[in-house]
Amino acid sequence: MRHPMIMSFVSSIDGAEIYYEVLGEGDISLVFIGGWAVPTAMNVWRHQLSFSSKYKLVLVDLAGHGKSGKNRETYTMELFAQDVRSVVENLDLRNIILIAHSMGGPVILEAEKLITERTIGLIPLDSLFLDSRSPYIGRESHIVKEKVKPLEEDFTATMTSIFRSMLSDKFDPQDVEEIERTPFSLDKRSMISAFVELQRWDLHNVLPQITKPIKCIIAGKSLSKEYREEYDRLFDAEYLEDLGHLFFIEDPTRFNELPDDRITELLI
Repeated sequence: MRHPMIMSFVSSIDGAEIYYEVLGEGDISLVFIGGWAVPTAMNVWRHQLSFSSKYKLVLVDLAGHGKSGKNRETYTMELFAQDVRSVVENLDLRNIILIAHSMGGPVILEAEKLITERTIGLIPLDSLFLDSRSPYIGRESHIVKEKVKPLEEDFTATMTSIFRSMLSDKFDPQDVEEIERTPFSLDKRSMISAFVELQRWDLHNVLPQITKPIKCIIAGKSLSKEYREEYDRLFDAEYLEDLGHLFFIEDPTRFNELPDDRITELLI
């Protein structure tokens, strides 16, 4: 594995210190954003570091996550987008493809609005669903309150249960160990705030403002076929059947072929 060329911090719009790492070189920059409640970006995307052989790879720890600052009062999708903007502008990146998992989908849509002159397109991973279970539809306050209650009552146990529900026998045992350790490394206040703000965020308000191409990659287990017709009306999506939400860890060899294809489509 190539060592990072850059490991640094930059201040976001509200002063939060944002940690990032850069690997590889090239005119095209892939900016990778993790989802909600993940450890460092380097840990999350450890099976995708091979992309640095062809592109400049930029791994960002959003505020409240990984090595970034955890002193933000409220962790909104809009402020996370400012974290991305701060890194991009600090590195003066151009020809960017934003790639993000889960909660990162809303983040890169919000970021696209801020840095559209620098971007080529977006690749959301298992994100931006509109079915009734989705957190991307602007839930009402009383529903958000019910959703967050288990996290407030027993954060570690609830997070452990959430992560274990994503595992399958396809995962490498070392990856299972890493995932099961994750809840113990998270900052409870930051995670609960981000969880609440994600539930309040509404895709319908933001999607019409996005002008760059969006190429989604979706885990087959995450979106049943009855919901795909509606999803496909909104997005150009590819599905990885028989894989779950953490598909880029569950089967990285199979997964990594698709971003390569999606990136090529954006560059044509």
